[in-house]
Amino acid sequence: MNTPPTETTTSPVSADSTVEPRPLARTAPTPTSVRAAQWALPVILLAFIALFSVLQPETFATQGNFTTLLGSEAVLILVALGAMLPLIVGQYDLSVGANMGMASIAVAMATSELGFSTGAGIAVAIVLSTLLGFVNGFLVATIGISSFVATLAVSSLLSGIVIWSTDGTVIVDNIPSTLTDIGRSSILYIPIPFLLVIVIALVMGYVLRMTPTGRYLYAVGGSSEASRLSGLSVDRLTIMTFAASGFLCGIGGVLLVSKLGSANPTTGPEFLLPAFAACFLGATSIRPGTFNVTGTILAVLVLAVGSTGLQLIGVPFYIEPIFAGVVLLIAALVTRYLRKEQS
Repeated sequence: MNTPPTETTTSPVSADSTVEPRPLARTAPTPTSVRAAQWALPVILLAFIALFSVLQPETFATQGNFTTLLGSEAVLILVALGAMLPLIVGQYDLSVGANMGMASIAVAMATSELGFSTGAGIAVAIVLSTLLGFVNGFLVATIGISSFVATLAVSSLLSGIVIWSTDGTVIVDNIPSTLTDIGRSSILYIPIPFLLVIVIALVMGYVLRMTPTGRYLYAVGGSSEASRLSGLSVDRLTIMTFAASGFLCGIGGVLLVSKLGSANPTTGPEFLLPAFAACFLGATSIRPGTFNVTGTILAVLVLAVGSTGLQLIGVPFYIEPIFAGVVLLIAALVTRYLRKEQS
């Protein structure tokens, strides 16, 4: 299995260093293909919007459609950002979809069946998802199990537990309005879930780009052994990324219930492929060859606009997963090429 693309412009630094890592090739000119790739996703997104606006002006190019699209994609963006964090340190979290689904069941059961307040139910769901992420990190970093195997096993186990705890039935009764109001309200036509995503993205972007912790994470992804020899706590950083991934999935599960007003025990795994497609596609733009927050969000929107547009022009239902799979394959190939260009 190929190692996911990671930060290639910085070298590992010691844990007590306060000096900005020196670029490995500051004087080398940036290849034209890399410079072009930086703006590829914004251009593709605008091109998709223009194309489908022309083809379906009465249904696609409407304020209601864009508001619905932003609100519905907020959950996928959080799952994709959750999947991105372990990828930065060279690991995979294949449980992000199941973790998000578990959080949706947890908040629905806590508020509708166990009598928890909305705030307490949200806290329970997010804490459970964060703990699950911590367990994933412990299995990978401390026990030494392959992240692919460990998180795949946890995903399967979690899906079974969710179906057992709900008897496979959808939770639709007694979901409090204080919860559903979060997912169904807007400010200036922008859904509250998407506004929350913007806040989270700004915080993540700042941490990853502007703080020593972010530089350490990219250093671990570049070479975990070199980072360990440089004094970085590789195991701690790895566990931290998995726990943060679980935290984001927990928020995503809460937002999903707040939008739908129900919780389905089979929901979750279908988010896995689009989330990874967005991560790899996002690594081809903005900061080519590097997993980054802005690129991931743009990738989700590109996939969403493409899928929505295809549905509105009446293509067969099976085209959407084919579209996502092709995008993932192309993104992985382009990312690999860009890494070679930068080396």
